[in-house]
Amino acid sequence: MRRILVVEDDEMLREGIVYALKQEGYEADTASCLSEFQDCIEKEGETIHAVLLDVSFPDGDGRSCLRKLREQKGNETPVIFLTAHNTERDMIAGFDAGGDDYVTKPFSVPLLMRRLKALLQRSGKKDPSLYQAANLCYDFTSGILKKDGCEIKMSRTEQKILELFLKNPNQVLTTEILLERVWDVDGNFVDKNTLSVNILRLRGKIEEDKNHPMWIKNVFGIGYKWSDEHVR
Repeated sequence: MRRILVVEDDEMLREGIVYALKQEGYEADTASCLSEFQDCIEKEGETIHAVLLDVSFPDGDGRSCLRKLREQKGNETPVIFLTAHNTERDMIAGFDAGGDDYVTKPFSVPLLMRRLKALLQRSGKKDPSLYQAANLCYDFTSGILKKDGCEIKMSRTEQKILELFLKNPNQVLTTEILLERVWDVDGNFVDKNTLSVNILRLRGKIEEDKNHPMWIKNVFGIGYKWSDEHVR
């Protein structure tokens, strides 16, 4: 799961951004000053995929801090600056310091989430163990599916079906292929009726309207297809 670091000394704003990030399926760490920011960046064993960084702090300037990190440590983590300073000169200073994008306060949180998503896509820092589209997020490592930030419980068979779909998005999977690849919890083959029942249950958990599915679509006479083209 992608981890986002929010560096902001305004507690209310910081917590609001964290809430929005979790709703979008991200993990979120926080820092309220530049020293905490540097500690988070230097912490071993944890990958930070992007930073939302305020400019003005009691202990220094966020742009100067980022410039030093870029120069001294070669850190390439994508950064979006958050600031009330919106002049062209301020923006140029932010980009010169190594920032990747610039959002001025007050801002729309949904818009910030879209800017973040676009930045992550451009930077290529996609987590191969994570599938994320619209309000769905699935972690292949933990086997956890989230919808609108809330965990969705699945049976082992439903999980296997979902993983097969997610690894082959927008491709038709014949019933025969699904039956061949999916086993139940005891290691037995799943028959056509069991497959249909599990797909129906899975639809009930992820679709807004299981009678008019957007994600798992029937391909008449052939099989099924996981479709996420409607959110791209």
